[in-house]
Amino acid sequence: MKNFILLSFVFLITYNACSQKYIPDYFSNSEIKDDFQFLKEKCTSIHPKFLDENFSESWSNTCDSILNTLPDSISITGSFVLMAKLLSGIEDTHTGFNFPIEERQKYMSNGGLCMPFTILVKDNKLFLNQHLSEDQNQHLSEIEIVSVNSIDSKKILSDLRSIVGVKNRECGDHAVERFFNMGFWVLYGESEKFHIKTASTDSILIINAVTNDQYFSRKSQYPNPKQDQYELEFSKNNQVARLSIKSFFGDDTFYSFLSNSFDSIKQKECSTLILDVRNNPGGRSRAVDSLLNYLTYKPYCQYASIGIRVSDEIKTLYKARNPQLYNIINHLNDDTIYNLKDSTLIHIPNPKKSLFNGDLFVIINERTNSAAATFAGIIKENKLGEIVGNKPTGEHLKYYGDYITFKLPHTKFEFFVSPKEFIQFGGTNYDTGVKPDTSALP
Repeated sequence: MKNFILLSFVFLITYNACSQKYIPDYFSNSEIKDDFQFLKEKCTSIHPKFLDENFSESWSNTCDSILNTLPDSISITGSFVLMAKLLSGIEDTHTGFNFPIEERQKYMSNGGLCMPFTILVKDNKLFLNQHLSEDQNQHLSEIEIVSVNSIDSKKILSDLRSIVGVKNRECGDHAVERFFNMGFWVLYGESEKFHIKTASTDSILIINAVTNDQYFSRKSQYPNPKQDQYELEFSKNNQVARLSIKSFFGDDTFYSFLSNSFDSIKQKECSTLILDVRNNPGGRSRAVDSLLNYLTYKPYCQYASIGIRVSDEIKTLYKARNPQLYNIINHLNDDTIYNLKDSTLIHIPNPKKSLFNGDLFVIINERTNSAAATFAGIIKENKLGEIVGNKPTGEHLKYYGDYITFKLPHTKFEFFVSPKEFIQFGGTNYDTGVKPDTSALP
């Protein structure tokens, strides 16, 4: 997911020490209004959801309400919060803002302070994770946070989800975890101390903020978690193989991993394959096809339908990138949906010699998104295996993508808007994800 990948720079902050005080940039009322109008024009003219008059009116009214209550001037971080929350109302994980990391670098290089802890999000709750303060004897991991600086944890989680573009949804909680330090600063400002109320005690835990150098020095003391994107394991009797796939970005390592893994699975004559795509943010459609080459020889579709909203911007994009499609939509009126023909959606796999023919189980969770959710939907639709999990995938069956990127005229924030509507397989309720067939492996 675009916004999920960009937010992975959450702890990229400068190491340069400087005694100067951080002074944020401010913008006038008229400058921010110009940026909002630019943002509004691009969203309403490009995104397919705005063809729904009720949604378009509601979202536009929210935008106008913000414009009518803007102060005479507003900081760059305050501007970001307002605009990011507005875009989160579109409920599209592929439409959102790039975080203004340069501003965070500026803050940290001018005496900025940061949280001496990291967090986890589980079941819509915040938990302390790594503890990086001076007192390393305190054991705080896995303790539920009730509030930080008297701000209720539910509000913090809701606000952070909005900033990363997934309002009130769990599918972006991995980004919330990585974005927590920066996001808290953007939302609520600098703190020299963090007053944390936990569910385990009535007393308030007070933790001093740390400098950039202190943060990374203490973080280096923690063992690095296993970062392998792709893993293969076998049961003791070699009857069960387990593939863990943490992304579908489809690099050469991924393709080599698939080839070697399925050769081993065939050689060991495994009868059961478990494919774990939990916490997989997605990636490329061709990577999904590459995996399916080892699972089926029958033609299939990745999506039930793909629609493109026609606009000047998409015509300009396709004129350079996809001349054949440009020649089709160039003659269509703006604000119409061009649906790709069914025949173009059919994919004929290139079955491999190591094609797996046994029992297949695909494990999902609420952070299985985008291409990973699409993969689960294909498995379910074509009855290639069983979907295992406690919750549906995070991405809705109807979602949006193939974003176009823009830069605001004054704040220079980069944002991206989806012009395509995808309907994937996996159920009949488009406002939820692919539902599990069972909650546990046999």
